[in-house]
Amino acid sequence: MKILTKSITLICLVTLFIYLLLPESNITFLTVDAKSVGSTIGGIEIEDLEKQEITNRLETAVDDWKRDTTLALEGEGINIALDTNYFIFDVEASVNHYLSVSQKPWYAFWKSDSVVHIPLQLTIEPELLTMIEKNSLLDKDNTIENITSQVSMLSKDPIQAVLTDLSLFESERIAFSLEEVSINAVGLTEIIAALNEQVISTGNLFSLSEKMNEISGVYDDKTADFVASLLYSVLLQTDFEIVERHSQGALPTYLEPGIEADIDFNTNKDLKFINHGNPAVLKVSLKDSSLLVELYSLRSETVGKYEVRDSQVVNPRTIYRYSSDLKAGEENLIQEGSPGLKVTVYRMISDKKGPFEKEEIISQDYYPPTHRIVMRSLLTPETSPEPELDIDLNGDGLTDMNSNNSGSDNSANNTNTDEESGKTDTEDDLDSLPEGSYYDKAGNIITPK
Repeated sequence: MKILTKSITLICLVTLFIYLLLPESNITFLTVDAKSVGSTIGGIEIEDLEKQEITNRLETAVDDWKRDTTLALEGEGINIALDTNYFIFDVEASVNHYLSVSQKPWYAFWKSDSVVHIPLQLTIEPELLTMIEKNSLLDKDNTIENITSQVSMLSKDPIQAVLTDLSLFESERIAFSLEEVSINAVGLTEIIAALNEQVISTGNLFSLSEKMNEISGVYDDKTADFVASLLYSVLLQTDFEIVERHSQGALPTYLEPGIEADIDFNTNKDLKFINHGNPAVLKVSLKDSSLLVELYSLRSETVGKYEVRDSQVVNPRTIYRYSSDLKAGEENLIQEGSPGLKVTVYRMISDKKGPFEKEEIISQDYYPPTHRIVMRSLLTPETSPEPELDIDLNGDGLTDMNSNNSGSDNSANNTNTDEESGKTDTEDDLDSLPEGSYYDKAGNIITPK
């Protein structure tokens, strides 16, 4: 019996010894004044504080963090602002957990206090969870894990978004545009490098100007406009929402009127759009002497196309300018005129298996004509004097012009029919001849004897 008792005692002592040698133990006991100097909760140092003091310090830290922090979820093609009110912290549960893991067993009184670093316990509002879930570009579970990890430590740094591996899904080219580079494209290589493989995520506003601001190189406005125009023509073949686009205001030498776009950093002209469908990948490359812009996405049931209609020619006017440097009657052509144009761009979105279902007007663009400009002389050309009409050569007191006219009028009146008598001058002469007399064929008066 004594041997059995000794054996049991020995086993218990050995077990206890082994347990004490272990770095950690799952068996813990609460002690009222258990503290860990240098420990933190959510990155906040606890020091040698009582439970209520720890609670007060954490609540103050959480309030300051919510008020002063601008939080963002960032990644390739992702930039989502996160309202700090999306996160609900359970300070009391965090403190209780800290006390439970920081205390030491009563029998390990000779051990020093352990240093513990634990996160704050929190929950995420359903609104944020839904937002992340709807963004098909995001890996939901891993992204939420990153958010929870950083927010629970009251971090103010941008949170790294975890993207879905698009290579795991079957994608297709949904739109493209190929155009010969007909301009002196300064900095085109740098622009291609910045835009190629750019991810167009779901629900995010994409700004071409912001993306091009990241380019570490020199490019000119014409090159930026050329790339923007090709990208715009690609967007018109999709159901992407076009938020902002500006016409160049002049008939382009590439693409069609109404399809070009203008980028101007000085006047804040931009090309902005939103992809409401599946995430897409932008591919930009050079093919020989042409620029190729493509858009790849997961398989879609819809297809888009655009048409330029309602073209109306606007004729130029002629504008006259005057100069004293030109000779009298001289004029020079300063600028030849050319007609302008008005166009309307339509986009049609349809089901791949059915007729077109949706048509919308995307833009109505006006390209003013170039007016014809002519320079004329201010000097008036010399002219011959008008003939003097008030001349009286025959001394009758009337001008010769009027006298002649009067004579002509009288002669004419003498040969006209007398409307009152109904007789001609010849008939009056016959009435005045002697009885029996008459005119022969020679006009002589013949009087019978």
